[in-house]
Amino acid sequence: MKQQAYSLKDSASILGVHPDTLRRAIKSGKLKAAKIRKDYRIGKIELERFFQAMGGGRLFGENNLKNPNK
Repeated sequence: MKQQAYSLKDSASILGVHPDTLRRAIKSGKLKAAKIRKDYRIGKIELERFFQAMGGGRLFGENNLKNPNK
């Protein structure tokens, strides 16, 4: 199973924040993302890590993140 990645807009929707909030986090280095053309892609594991660092719990459930390379 390949690692899932989300667009900036989808990531913001999942977290319940404005996309600009995530853009600022990316620019400050708090959130890792790949820039593809004019949009960012944020990996599922990175999104989970960022959410937990901001005081949140699990986003996707324990089973989905145990072994991301499967």
